[in-house]
Amino acid sequence: MRFWWRELSGWLLIGVGFLFFVLAYQFCLVHYLTEAWPMAIIGIAVFWGGVQLLKVAIAARVCQQTQDRLYPIRAPERQK
Repeated sequence: MRFWWRELSGWLLIGVGFLFFVLAYQFCLVHYLTEAWPMAIIGIAVFWGGVQLLKVAIAARVCQQTQDRLYPIRAPERQK
């Protein structure tokens, strides 16, 4: 559960990056090219940050699952 927040944040950043791309595209349609390129640069940076956050969250989850398989938690043995 610890890694879900990172993964959710990564997807949120990817969505915000796409919104910046759509905004830049809308600026290009009405020939506001000087306003479009900063939005495109910001969109690239935000999108890239979201992808990196997703990679970290997935890698952390895989490492945790591997750790759990290598060293399972054993129930304490009963004394007779």
